[in-house]
Parts: sequence; C-alpha cells; structure tokens
Amino acid sequence: MRNRWITALSLFLLVLCGCTVSFSPQPQADLPEPTAGSPPQQAEAEAAAREYLSMIDSAAYDETWERSGSALRDTTNRFVWTNMLKATSRSLGIDADRQVDGFGFTTQPDAGVPVGEYVLVQFKSKSGNATATEKVVMQREQGAWKIVGYFITKRAVFGTET
Repeated sequence: MRNRWITALSLFLLVLCGCTVSFSPQPQADLPEPTAGSPPQQAEAEAAAREYLSMIDSAAYDETWERSGSALRDTTNRFVWTNMLKATSRSLGIDADRQVDGFGFTTQPDAGVPVGEYVLVQFKSKSGNATATEKVVMQREQGAWKIVGYFITKRAVFGTET
C-alpha cells in the first residue's frame, strides 16, 4: 500500500511541475517523426480526444481507465491513473472551451512502447490571464482510439509579456 502512495505522489508531483513523463529512460533519437495526418485522420482523432476530455471534465475517471489502451495499462494501474486525473482536474480547473492546437501521428511515441498507431492531440484554452495546454495521447487498438496518456500545463501571465 505504501508503494502505491509513493507512486501516486510521484506522478502527481511530476504532473504539477509540468515535467515530461516518459515510458522509459531509453534514448528517443531513433523514434519516427510525427506527422500532422490527413484531415479525416485529424477529425477522427479530435472526436476521440474530446470524448476522453469530456469524461475527465465530468469526473468519469474510471471510465477513462476502462477505455484505455495497453500502453497505459502496461505502465501503471487504475489507482494511479484515476487519482492523477482527480488531482489534476481539481487543482488546475480547465475551461471546457478548448481549441485544437495540433496533431502528432506516429508509429512509436516513446522507446518504451510497442510499435503501433498513436496520436497526440493538443488543445489550448484560455481563461483570464491563464493559458492551459492539454495533450491527449491515444493508441489505436481494435479499430478505436484508446487513451494512453494525458498531460496538462497551465501558465499564468502577470503584467505584460515582451
């Protein structure tokens, strides 16, 4: 039980600090370059990512786990995943008015995951002086996009930026 709390706390701190979480410590140099994909691919990926974000917004964290891909399930467990989502959504309070900010289709996003079909869909939202960036990473399995990662950063600007 103690190891679960340490793992959950470590993941929580990484998310709050905006650090990059990797599946493995192996070098990333040999990974394929992501592509923007075609308009139909983008539309399908955006719809799937928005569905997962809707689940997160409505606190349906267990449902995201039920619909997660093997790359996520092989690297963590339900407890860590759902508690990371709970802590993140409560502490950052993201506005649901998100705009797509880019796509990254690849066959291997990280050296620690098997070759397959993956996509990262990035969203931006702005509320007052704060801008949030959310990244939903999905893996195609059994003909559907399944969530395998969720990363968020929020940046507030005070005064004027140069």
